Amino acid sequence: MSASTLKSTSGTFVADLVTGPLTVKRFVDRATPGNVGICLSGGGSRALSAGMGQLRGLKALGLLEKTRAISTVSGGSWVGVTFEFLSGPTTDDDYLNEYVPDPGRLVRSSTPGHSPAETLDVLPRGNIGNSVASKLFSIPALAVEAFLLFKFLNVPPNFLWQALMGMHILKPYGLFEHGLRFSPTSLFSWDRETLTENVTRGGTQLQGETAHLVASGPGRVQRPYLLCNTSMFLAEPGTSFRLLAPVQSTPFCTGIVGAPSGTDANDRTPGGGGVTSFGFSSNPMAVAGSEVSVGQLRQWALADAVGASSAAFAETLGNLFAQWQLSPRDFFDKVDELFDDVLDWLKSDLDSALLDLIKGPARHLLKARLLSDVQRDLSFLTAIIPEYAYWPVAGVEPFPQTLPTQFADGGSLENTGVANMLTYTDIESVIAFVNSSQRMEEIPEGVVGPDGHVIPGTGVLVDGQIPPLFGYQPYQQGKGYRIYAGDENPTSPESRNSQVFPAQGFADLLKGLWQASGSGTARKPAVFTQSLAVQDNVWFGVTGGGRTVRVLWVYTDRVKDWYDALSREVQAMLGSFDDPESFHAFPHYSTFDTDLTATEVNLLASLTAWTVAADENRGAFEALYTG
Repeated sequence: MSASTLKSTSGTFVADLVTGPLTVKRFVDRATPGNVGICLSGGGSRALSAGMGQLRGLKALGLLEKTRAISTVSGGSWVGVTFEFLSGPTTDDDYLNEYVPDPGRLVRSSTPGHSPAETLDVLPRGNIGNSVASKLFSIPALAVEAFLLFKFLNVPPNFLWQALMGMHILKPYGLFEHGLRFSPTSLFSWDRETLTENVTRGGTQLQGETAHLVASGPGRVQRPYLLCNTSMFLAEPGTSFRLLAPVQSTPFCTGIVGAPSGTDANDRTPGGGGVTSFGFSSNPMAVAGSEVSVGQLRQWALADAVGASSAAFAETLGNLFAQWQLSPRDFFDKVDELFDDVLDWLKSDLDSALLDLIKGPARHLLKARLLSDVQRDLSFLTAIIPEYAYWPVAGVEPFPQTLPTQFADGGSLENTGVANMLTYTDIESVIAFVNSSQRMEEIPEGVVGPDGHVIPGTGVLVDGQIPPLFGYQPYQQGKGYRIYAGDENPTSPESRNSQVFPAQGFADLLKGLWQASGSGTARKPAVFTQSLAVQDNVWFGVTGGGRTVRVLWVYTDRVKDWYDALSREVQAMLGSFDDPESFHAFPHYSTFDTDLTATEVNLLASLTAWTVAADENRGAFEALYTG
């Protein structure tokens, strides 16, 4: 069936209201020794590549199938959500690639006696790395694609980014179906039983809608409970600054679990829980106990969750559109360069009639250099930020004219995924994979303690996503790490409500990571386990209640032991280990270098898989799964 004939299901449907307290067992009741939750941080294609390796390593140890939950953010959502719903002929091994225990077996290109998994410039068919190993996934190319979809296929600006993620990330695995204007024609749920009970309800409701279910069956590793993280902009009375509310989307429900302050676009205070995921972005028409009738033109889809989770890139595209509006020549040059490649890419998805809607008029636009038309369109495209019709579960009442509220990248609020993971009170251990663009290094200042003095041994620079979990601001040169409390002008104010662990644990974490990595030598992986009390956090909906969790922090950084195990040929390709700028600053590729090469993807995934599964490293991970 062509995109021109597919349509979303519109109407009024019955959904469930889901309120706290939350446990994974409430939704998925199965034994998982240690009750471990995996958190894949954001970071674009770098995070996708690193996350692929980390899941690969856990699978090789037989731990992935024992995991209770997985929390994903932005680029981590690209790899994690797609893996969760993987369908069709692609095997788990193809998707993640196979684990190579000996880094010395890696070769630059096809070599007799070496498998494809050992070949750095090769990605298996079906591997998630293929989605980003293309110039069509570069920021300029994504912007050109967005322009063409908007200009000639009338895709709304506030859905362009989600459509692109649907096409690049989800569609290769059959997880993005769409009709005209690229509007999704699907929903998602856990399994057939859940679909019947929570979505179709055994009747005619939504039975004709394509439903993507969590991967299962022969050859599939048992999937953990999934929460994909995004965030929503809030208006704060008396200030022009907009805070962010945490939104989590799962196969069962989507919404804001906590009770953040501020208001949405409808001047309502958000929070209180979620709604059955298909019913997110809707109008509440009637409420009866724990059920709500929702009116919607289409259902919340995987493209919405994955696109909103990575919406920082939508803002980047919006900035590029603004630049092109001031310098149209740059725009025309880029479209000239990419036009034929983009059309070839679209051929696989559009029938000839729709493709002709782009091809002819676009060539005329380029040839005639219609400056005023292009500038007008580019001005519209600055409104590319995702928007959805949000309504709070707390005190929900009929509201048939819900205005859309803007959404932001999950990492713009909390990039580790740890805080939302802890909203589930039966999570006892957490593996926090921090796939950062910031290498660990020694700095003159450190953590400022309660007495106003720097705590010795804490002069270690780490990514700014970690300190807020302990109530600290990201590092500031000349000031060190300072707590948010009492600071009227903090850095990264959007993260000031993210604390879930005691402040004193942060100094111990910095010392532990630094020592684990070799105290400046980076000889070993930066892996450190802490036992931490969970603090109440109203903003996220986290309940402490005397809970203690084990947290295994895994900070992706250079590792000398892994480097030394490589062949001299691969070492030469990477350059000197002591040069932090060698080979695109491996492994800290820029977040906005979205189009990585197969070699870049494979090297990073190899390092992160080895960090998990190598004989000398595996013990810390296996210890969490002892029950």
